[in-house]
Amino acid sequence: MTTSQTATDNSDVPEPVAVHRQARGEERRTTILRATWQVVLADGVRGVKHRAVAKAAGVPLASTTYYFKDIQELLIQSFQLFAEESLAQFTRPFWQRAYEQMAALPDDADRDALEAILIDLAAEFIELRLNEHREHLVMEYAFWYAALHDDELQAAVRHMALEWLKLLQPCLARVSLSNQEQAAKSLLATVRRIEYEGLIHSSASHRDGWIREALAYQVHGLW
Repeated sequence: MTTSQTATDNSDVPEPVAVHRQARGEERRTTILRATWQVVLADGVRGVKHRAVAKAAGVPLASTTYYFKDIQELLIQSFQLFAEESLAQFTRPFWQRAYEQMAALPDDADRDALEAILIDLAAEFIELRLNEHREHLVMEYAFWYAALHDDELQAAVRHMALEWLKLLQPCLARVSLSNQEQAAKSLLATVRRIEYEGLIHSSASHRDGWIREALAYQVHGLW
């Protein structure tokens, strides 16, 4: 539902009532977006249908078509909300704290010390996502792979990836690499690969320290 539609719908309604109605509509819209996450988690992006989302949200079927013109719009806006909350609640605070740790290193810190803290931070990030945010991670990857076949969803995913790179680059700037942008892309690709491996393999199939070992190999090559 667009802003213009909302204004038209409320043109003849007393302002306090119109504001309440608009707030209630926005609340229902957000409920539908969050319910889409539940469907993605249970059945993947292909399972996102109006009826399935309405059932998960506990709203009438007509509500999903009232607030979203089609499934594609519902998916894109659902992912955008997902990405915004992911960045605000976990990813941005984590890497801002990581930057503070990197900045606190002495100016004469050698390469081994810089490598070690990068590995520790990236490993902590991956382990937290795999162990404490696993469902969130599964949904994220479901959206990312669905973007392979959806140009508009690709744009939203690229925006999220760009925000990640903006968070990584200040940390890498402390390391004084020759090409920080490429280094950030390389580190992000490594994190993604390790996370995916962690999702599709059971923890029993990996020996202790496998995440740090994989990261060490990649981080060493950033210089």
